[in-house]
Amino acid sequence: MAPSRDLQLDAARGLAVLLVLSGHLLQPVFYGPSGPEPGPALAVWRVIYAFHMPFFFLLCGMVDRMKGEMDLAAACASALKLVVVALTFSTLALIPRALDGTLSAADALRDALYGQTFGLGVLWFLVVLGLVRVIDAAARAAAFPGGYWIVLGGVLALSWICSARAFPYWQVHALVGALPFYVAGLRLGRRAFDVSALLGACGLAVLLLCAPRNFVHVATGQYGDPALFAVSAVAGSAFMLAAAGRLRGPPRAAAGVLGRASFELYIVSGLFLLWAPHRPAWDRWHLLALLVVLGLPLHLIAARALRGPIRAVRRAADAVVDGVVDGLAGRRYRAPPGSAPRPGFSGADP
Repeated sequence: MAPSRDLQLDAARGLAVLLVLSGHLLQPVFYGPSGPEPGPALAVWRVIYAFHMPFFFLLCGMVDRMKGEMDLAAACASALKLVVVALTFSTLALIPRALDGTLSAADALRDALYGQTFGLGVLWFLVVLGLVRVIDAAARAAAFPGGYWIVLGGVLALSWICSARAFPYWQVHALVGALPFYVAGLRLGRRAFDVSALLGACGLAVLLLCAPRNFVHVATGQYGDPALFAVSAVAGSAFMLAAAGRLRGPPRAAAGVLGRASFELYIVSGLFLLWAPHRPAWDRWHLLALLVVLGLPLHLIAARALRGPIRAVRRAADAVVDGVVDGLAGRRYRAPPGSAPRPGFSGADP
């Protein structure tokens, strides 16, 4: 029998997705051909991006703690599935460009091999999630004193160097903003929801004070001032944990709906970013509010409509990886009779 869902974690994931969608809705407003343009949209985006991906990876660590530790082989298989899923959806997103003749097949193949500039750019987090799972498993397998922390420290140092030198391949530069929070989630588990209301309020105050003074984009390895990034990420995560831990009734149910549709919403949001035109005229507070109020339900409607095809593609990608892994191992894995799936948000979640 499958274990019952953790509704609180579903709701927390929903809040994280809400932040992601809001940031993506704002991006076409302020980001033009010459880069970010100052205004209300960029101001709100700075606050969201100061902490939303660290918070997301914190939740991933919490969920993986519930699932149980993976050994290195299982972590590598999981990472391979995530990479194949990212490449599959990114390839599908390139079909319109292929049809209208604006796609260079050589450039697309090079980007896929280098793990750079995915066709559906928002799926970079799948690659990083696979990396942090493999790194954690490898660190736990280190058979020397302090090996776990030495491995993690070495990886973070490498990631920071890649960020400083703008090394763009396979998202190594993003580990600075992901790995520490993933490990914290693994260590804390559901205890992370024990953040007090006072600490959450202080976290919000610190976030609003620090985030506007920095520019963070974890996906491209931009952290700005390291101290401001660390403080903002921790403060924002504390605020969101306090909020998620106190959701009850209809608000928790609504957030849970978003959490259970998280992967489909990411795909829809990625397509929106891919096709949305630059709209600087919308950079007014009332228009931004209207954009978010209308955009969020439309994203959810589209995600629900595309849920079947999206999950079918993901299952097919997973099946290909399973077949390759089983073939290389010379065996076919079968779960023991009556075994239940590992708990998580849903079968389609990373």
